[in-house]
Amino acid sequence: MFWLNGLACTDENAKIKLAFYEHASRYNMAVVMPDTSARGVEIEGQDDSWDFGSGAGFYINATEEKWKKHYNMEDYIIKELPEIVN
Repeated sequence: MFWLNGLACTDENAKIKLAFYEHASRYNMAVVMPDTSARGVEIEGQDDSWDFGSGAGFYINATEEKWKKHYNMEDYIIKELPEIVN
């Protein structure tokens, strides 16, 4: 199962709040919780607001030039991550 965290939700608080590990274990199910945005990149303005940029929880591809090199989260979720997991 792929679990997409929401705005400002980390994998740590999702693990605590959802408490689904017992159920996942019972059904021998893996739970993948990908990060919400690119990490380890420096882009001017990415951390100016809590609801935009790193950790903001958007799973779409960026279209503006300064963002689109690293913020391609839709491609990551739909194409790259399933290939890595499989």
